Amino acid sequence: MSAQALIRQAQESGVVLRLVGGKVKVSGARDAIARLLVPLREHRAELADALQAVKEEPMLSAQAGATPEPNDWHALDSAYLAHHFNCPTCIAAGRGSRYGQRCSVGVTLWRGYSAD
Repeated sequence: MSAQALIRQAQESGVVLRLVGGKVKVSGARDAIARLLVPLREHRAELADALQAVKEEPMLSAQAGATPEPNDWHALDSAYLAHHFNCPTCIAAGRGSRYGQRCSVGVTLWRGYSAD
């Protein structure tokens, strides 16, 4: 399983992954974390690299509200994840609707990514 796929699976399960001091930190529902614990441990280094890359990626297109070409889901995925992991509003919204809605940039990127 790739680090991006694992990050997406964690997000869909309501598990938040953050890079703190070079280490991957996990928060969310205990049962969701328990289901992902083995793959998270097995891919710890790849996850740290992926989360670091997301932190360092320039945010110019996301800040402008622009979405990548709709045919390239990889670019849409990268753009959304780059924004999501740096936006506390979108991180909370990723846990479920009871935690609030995505910000205006995040909702634009999410709609582009989740569109058929």
